[in-house]
Amino acid sequence: MEQEIIIDGKTFSLVSVQRPGTTAVYRCGNLYLRLGAKNELERDLLLHEQMTANGFPVAKILSKGEYKNYLYFIEESLGEKHFGDLFAEDIKNTGNISNSLFETFLKITNEFATAQLKTAGQRGSVDEFFEGICLATLCKELPEYAMRIEKRFSEAMTHLASFPFVLTHGDFNPHNLYPTGVIDLEDSFFGPAGYDLITNLVHINYFPPSSDYEFFQEYIFNDDQKQRYLDVVDTLYQSKGLPALSPCLPDFEFCRAVWSAVKIEKYPKLQKFRYDLLQEKFLKVSS
Repeated sequence: MEQEIIIDGKTFSLVSVQRPGTTAVYRCGNLYLRLGAKNELERDLLLHEQMTANGFPVAKILSKGEYKNYLYFIEESLGEKHFGDLFAEDIKNTGNISNSLFETFLKITNEFATAQLKTAGQRGSVDEFFEGICLATLCKELPEYAMRIEKRFSEAMTHLASFPFVLTHGDFNPHNLYPTGVIDLEDSFFGPAGYDLITNLVHINYFPPSSDYEFFQEYIFNDDQKQRYLDVVDTLYQSKGLPALSPCLPDFEFCRAVWSAVKIEKYPKLQKFRYDLLQEKFLKVSS
């Protein structure tokens, strides 16, 4: 991908490459440009537009078009700091995430969750969710545990059968949430309602507290905040005639643990940490 491109008289600089060789993100001031192969970016654009139509708090798309042999769309920035950064700053400064910041986090989470439930019944299957969390990939990476992994997934889906399939972000966590909305929609798929919401809560558990690892835990929720979060999402779901999420937290978290453990071989320390955690917590394997 080019380091800089000019579109509509604006110079956009490369920020990151996603799906290496096919999709990239560029920035110009408070604008972000997503550029990619037509088959990849058409899917991303369709999902983004579908989320917008259903009221998800996502960035507004300002324009779209073609650049050389690629498609692109330009969206507005949602801010400079995501909740991961803001939480880490609070921990560094005071040792705790402030209640006011946490309530802002809950507000945008609740807005996302409310919009997400509008997509119930539009599409979805166990097979699509299986593919979305890359379970087959994990079974290839850990062949000695493949049968246990597949058995635990089957159990989880039995327990989650009461939840409808909804349009799912796929990597819903504080690093993709801003006080003004949600970013990075390219991993979206249809999955059981509640998966994103539990992911948002437990994501940080899959980072070790020690800085000896390639990536490590920079914030943590206290027990009151965890309970407050579960109370809010349980209340929302029950108000919509759905079961509370909290009793199914282990099943949702297992699915997130699978997604977290795959395709990170370039970070061997973190990979081992996540493999061990998955095995000890969900597969009854002692390290």
